[in-house]
Parts: sequence; C-alpha cells; structure tokens
Amino acid sequence: MALVKIILGSTRPNRFGIQPAEWVMKQAEQVTEHQFELIDLKDVDLPLLDEPTPPMMRQYTKDHTKAWSQMIEEADGFIFVTGEYNHSVPAALKNAIDYLFEEWNYKPVSYVSYGSLAGGARAVEHLRGICGELRMYDLREQLLMPDYYHHLDEEGLHKFEDSHAEQIQLILDHTGFWADKLKDARKELHEMNEPT
Repeated sequence: MALVKIILGSTRPNRFGIQPAEWVMKQAEQVTEHQFELIDLKDVDLPLLDEPTPPMMRQYTKDHTKAWSQMIEEADGFIFVTGEYNHSVPAALKNAIDYLFEEWNYKPVSYVSYGSLAGGARAVEHLRGICGELRMYDLREQLLMPDYYHHLDEEGLHKFEDSHAEQIQLILDHTGFWADKLKDARKELHEMNEPT
C-alpha cells in the first residue's frame, strides 16, 4: 500500500493553509486503497538550509536534516498544499524541498493551491519546474482556490464546495495510483542513475 504525504507549505501565524491541508487529509481518510499522512512544515521547523554539502551527496550532519530525510524517504508520493507569495513558492516550502534530493526522486506529486485571483497557480508553476529537477513525476491534477477569503463563514472557516470534493478525489486517486505503481520501479530507476 502506497504512502502519500500531504505537505503544508506555509508556516506563518494565522495561515489559511491549515484549513485546506486538514480538509484534504479528512477527504483522504475515506480512501482505503492508499495511506495518507499530513506533514505541517511548521511542526518540522527546519532552519534555513544549513548543511555544508549539497543534498545530492546525502552527507547530512544535522539531526533535523536526518529526521526530515527519513520523513520524505518513506513516502511514495506527495500532495503539496501551497499558497502563493509574490507570484511564487512560500520560502518555508522551497527551503524544505532544497534540503534533500534523492529522497524526492521518482515519486509523483500533485497540488492544492490557494491565493487571490490566480488561486496559487503561479506558485504551482514554479513548483512544477523545481519538482522536474528533482526527478519527481509532476501530475497535471491541481485544486485551485482563488479568492479563498471571499468564501469564509463568520468564524473564518472556508466553505468547501462539491466541485472541490470532486477535484480532490481525482488528486487522491491519481497520486495514490502512481505512488503505488512507482514503488517497484523506483529501485531500478535509482540504479540506472548510479555511477558505473
């Protein structure tokens, strides 16, 4: 059974991102074919990249890096939940991604994004390029949440619609499917890229 990790990329106080992240996890709990787990980067609490060697070398010296490496290594796929900061990726998410290399390789990734008019689309476009460099399999599936602040109730909770539920079901199904299929292929793919 594949393990897909849902990664919340915003760490700032009062972030909206916790709402879609927890909602995605709640939807994922209804899926029995795959396992899902929510990772909140606020809890992971990585400092700015502080390893002395490039992550491609996998010579980690810090306990926080080793713990993060293990968290990502055991995953078979990912769903990034991201806001859009100045037309790009939140710094905490980019930093967390940059800590590692091989641990991300040959795993599928899809996206849930939120923001103003563009709904986080530009952040995801940047993530697609980043994930390609990391040999991740970038899936087309994406849930866009434009102008999310216009869809909050009096308590500040987002009102998710049927269309959101339909789209997240596609994301969960497709990401889980490819996470499962690539489990066996990943070892062979890693061996293809080992120096001879």
